[in-house]
Amino acid sequence: MAGLLRASEEGLKIIDMVRRNLGWNKTEDTWCLAALVSTATLKRFWARIGIRRENFINICKAVEIENWEYIAEGYKIKTTEPLLAAAIADIPLDSQNDKNFPLPENLPPVRNWVNRTKELDIIKATLINSDITAISIVGLPGIGKTSLISQLIRQLHTENTPFTAAAWQSLQSATGKAPPFDWTIDSLLFTLSNGDITTTVTPQDDSLKKIEKLIKIIKAKPCLIIFDRAETLLKTKQAQTAGYFADDSAEYPWLFKQLLETEHQSKILFTSRESLAELPPTVTREIQLNGLNQDAAITLLQSLNLTANREELAELSHRYQGHPKALQLVATLIRDDDEFQGNVGKFLQDRDWLLIRDIESLIDEMILRLSDLEQTCLSRISIYQTSEYPLSFAAIATQMPEVSKYELKENIILALKRRQLLCYDCQRESYQLHPLVQEKGYPLLNQNHENVRAAHRKAYHYFISIPLKPESEWQDIEDIKPLIRAHYHASQAEDLDAAKAIIAEVYKYMQQWNCAEDLGVNLLSPLLNETHKLKASVDE
Repeated sequence: MAGLLRASEEGLKIIDMVRRNLGWNKTEDTWCLAALVSTATLKRFWARIGIRRENFINICKAVEIENWEYIAEGYKIKTTEPLLAAAIADIPLDSQNDKNFPLPENLPPVRNWVNRTKELDIIKATLINSDITAISIVGLPGIGKTSLISQLIRQLHTENTPFTAAAWQSLQSATGKAPPFDWTIDSLLFTLSNGDITTTVTPQDDSLKKIEKLIKIIKAKPCLIIFDRAETLLKTKQAQTAGYFADDSAEYPWLFKQLLETEHQSKILFTSRESLAELPPTVTREIQLNGLNQDAAITLLQSLNLTANREELAELSHRYQGHPKALQLVATLIRDDDEFQGNVGKFLQDRDWLLIRDIESLIDEMILRLSDLEQTCLSRISIYQTSEYPLSFAAIATQMPEVSKYELKENIILALKRRQLLCYDCQRESYQLHPLVQEKGYPLLNQNHENVRAAHRKAYHYFISIPLKPESEWQDIEDIKPLIRAHYHASQAEDLDAAKAIIAEVYKYMQQWNCAEDLGVNLLSPLLNETHKLKASVDE
């Protein structure tokens, strides 16, 4: 029938590689939505039955194949063109002659991939063009560490890299602990030897002999070894040992020591929710993975069939600081819940909190690993509004008078940083809590109302002690920000006398400024407005 197109056999192979790279099945709902076709149409496409030209093109473009002619029946594909098509689609090829190493069979799928070009380029450059032996990718649960490295392996698979073999080892198990060491080392030997070394070949070998065999392999050829979820090997509940390997997993750190300190041609990648403190820093690079930038986050949200304009999607992204897993979970709630029916604007209007149950469970997994002092510190500093005023070490120390500054800095804060729950922003010169972590910390503190009041009282005393410019030099609201913060914490501590005293002091000078034209009323009006609001809140 005129106007109908169908896929060629060669074209269908390319499409099949694309969808496997994305982790989609052949009738993926997301694919149908992106291409604006029905499941029946997609089935006809796979069966090589003619479909409307527009639908055919949309099916190809939905998986980022702009040159849809390569897929259509009647286009004579030359020998070199599958390589070109694969490059356009950013996919691996199945032909053994067209790839550097076979993809690991247990490589995790990559779903809802969005562009992380910068991160991929940094990791590639470090792997290929530096003397660094290992890279550790760290970040919060759901931030995209596994997906990033899985996508990296797929890209390296199609590029001209030195690697001739790759092995993916997940260190996650149903128990929350790493799998037995023998299972891991046997799997590595089998994969990197192309099946030549099996448990039947080495039944009597102990762990040391197996490690020796592995070292021999990675010396003989350049391999890429990935250890996913390495935090399962680390100690918990102790601030002093955050980032250190647990005693019951001693064989693993010995393996890592041999892999990192022996000269060979291979590279090692780790993903972990916590820093791996015992890896030698001279040959290891740690890369912290943060949330998606705004454009990437909006692209992700747009793929999830929501009703929203770009500004609403940007606001949703901002609230979650581009955390991809949180955005996907929230988007699913907005899309599927009868209360919202896909309307992002209604969700933003109705919700002034971030943690829905599925997201909270991710953060709970991190909180459970903390010592009591770490949890206490995290919950107390959650009262600070770091977007309003930088969080300094002095502000944290104010909340933890029961410990020395040395213990706070070298144990508690360091542990929270290694667990990716606290970071230091050099540009802002401030410690920062991710909004999801901060929102989890406050309920921990609020289990006892007096604890909340006590934390706010400490914060009030901290801010009221910050030296200000002389009153004659006050020019804008930044000059009295510590007083504004002190007022906020005094109010939260229900100490209205202290709150009124602050407002009385500030308001007296604001009245003088309001009458003094030479001070510039226009410049000071934001400060006057803020002060009037604060005074009104106290008077109420």
